[in-house]
Amino acid sequence: MCGIAGFWNKSGQPASYQKLKEMTDELYHRGPDAAGYEVLDDVGLGHRRLSILDLSEHANQPFQSSCGRFHLIFNGEIFNFKEFYPELKHKGYTFNTTSDTEVLLYLLMEYGLEVLPRLNGFFAFAFWDQSQRKLVLVQDRFGVKPIFWTENEDYLAFASEPKALFKHGLQKEIAEEYLDEQFFYRHVSGENTIFKGVRRFLPGHYQVWKNGVDLQSYTAWFNLGEAALAHPKIQNPLEWYKETFLDSVKLRMISDVPVGTMLSGGLDSSSILYAQSKLGFSNLSSWNLRFKGFEKDESDLAESLSKELNAAYHGFDILGSNLVNLLNESILVNDEPLMHYTDGLLLGLSKEAKKNVTVLLTGEGADEVLGGYVRQKVMGKNFMYQLLNFLKYVPENWVKNSRLKKLAHYLEFRNPDFHILTNSNELFLHDLKRLGLNSLNILPQYRIQKLEEAKKYFPKSKLRQLLYLDQQIHLGTLNDKNDRTTMGASIECREPFLDYRLVTGVNSLPDDCFSTSGKGKWLSMNTIGKELPDYIRNHEKIGLAIPWNKYFLEIPELRDHFENMHKSPLFEIGLFNYLDISKIVEDFKVNPVQNYSYVRSLFFNSYWYQVQFNS
Repeated sequence: MCGIAGFWNKSGQPASYQKLKEMTDELYHRGPDAAGYEVLDDVGLGHRRLSILDLSEHANQPFQSSCGRFHLIFNGEIFNFKEFYPELKHKGYTFNTTSDTEVLLYLLMEYGLEVLPRLNGFFAFAFWDQSQRKLVLVQDRFGVKPIFWTENEDYLAFASEPKALFKHGLQKEIAEEYLDEQFFYRHVSGENTIFKGVRRFLPGHYQVWKNGVDLQSYTAWFNLGEAALAHPKIQNPLEWYKETFLDSVKLRMISDVPVGTMLSGGLDSSSILYAQSKLGFSNLSSWNLRFKGFEKDESDLAESLSKELNAAYHGFDILGSNLVNLLNESILVNDEPLMHYTDGLLLGLSKEAKKNVTVLLTGEGADEVLGGYVRQKVMGKNFMYQLLNFLKYVPENWVKNSRLKKLAHYLEFRNPDFHILTNSNELFLHDLKRLGLNSLNILPQYRIQKLEEAKKYFPKSKLRQLLYLDQQIHLGTLNDKNDRTTMGASIECREPFLDYRLVTGVNSLPDDCFSTSGKGKWLSMNTIGKELPDYIRNHEKIGLAIPWNKYFLEIPELRDHFENMHKSPLFEIGLFNYLDISKIVEDFKVNPVQNYSYVRSLFFNSYWYQVQFNS
């Protein structure tokens, strides 16, 4: 796990070593163990290394072939890299390291991009062919490992995080045209980002740039829907799921440094710790966030399971001013606005874990792949969806339950496609009306494109369409959060539920393998779930949450920003210019529950702006 950065001058001017070093070193947190900088005429390739496999200096990057023609900078892990040793040795390749980077270099030299479907892992890499003057950029199937890039008349530049592009010379500016999507969905989807000129690489794609810095192709090498259609029929889904999940965990234990597990006490992370124990791994450790006295606390469950499985339990309380410091740091690490508002907690937990381990496994991705969110239940059964639609005819003052009120606002617009698009939203059309924002662009092209894909592959099931859309968009926001918060502490985060064999196979299964009853996740509950203790299996699902509505008013640093956020320059841009922020703040202080969703969004957007542009 590492950080990569590079650029290619269009003028043919020699690449600046100093500029390459500044870009690369901006990613120090991603790889504090070693640095490498390579200037090849008008091309610069930089690498920061977090040593996971083969800890010797021989595995430092950039890697180059013995003939000097091929050069590679690589971020990620190829978990099945050992499978390739026999065929590569048979073809005459010799190995000087035990790292997956060397295997990847030889595979690309031998097979080119045709080898990508054979790789099991997460990765982002740049591969340079000096003789053909060709640069290839590649990202893994689900975008777990990031690449951001920018291009203008002078250069192409790319990096693991936007901050490195700003070090190259790109001005950090807001892309006003994407503020609508950022506010309504809390995230800018697809290639776009909130920064002018910064583009996010699309998952499962590669780019080929040739001499003259000309983009020859930007191609999808993996499409989940097509891969699921082509998947061989799974005869026994439960048996297949358990076997594949256990093998996924086994592969993700490959490491030359200590591995721990981020344990919440929920089904997903508990399944991972259980699998590690069942597979016979020793020296297990769990890393848990405690919220003693808070209704969301699951630390007792995590501690009990850890003791049962002989894993060393580590629980931490991250509150008060410490949380504010971590919030500030997580904003700087993440670059883009925070979507989930828990980044500081995960960064803090990762910092604690770093004292003992360098790799953490997490249960992220299970809800999107298997169907475990409470919000997905509305699409679980067609009759339930139709019944809930009657809520919009009930006068608002008659509805007392907060969840039903939220559902009523969610279903207010009578369009099933829009309900799928906004299923993960905290804001709804009701909120926009209250704010007087009636002409926002809330139908971004990328979201519509992915919804149409979902309808193409799953025409008969709204639930499957929703899951597919979650895997294409919402999952990307979680991957971003996990990558930045763990790498911010120099930790590699691995997600067993995102093994491509598991995700592709699950998407190939019939609808009766998906149920939103209870905790949902039918495949998991009826396999690994049955082997977990009752206190895990039967515990109500609780998501990681922070009572920000209290903290805005109680923590002095946050209260100060809250009282003065109407002065933020952000609120002079785009849609925000039409809002009376002072009135919104005063109304919230009278009733901290009412309108909390959009107040929280306004707070975090303006707080993000303050930290990013004034630090």
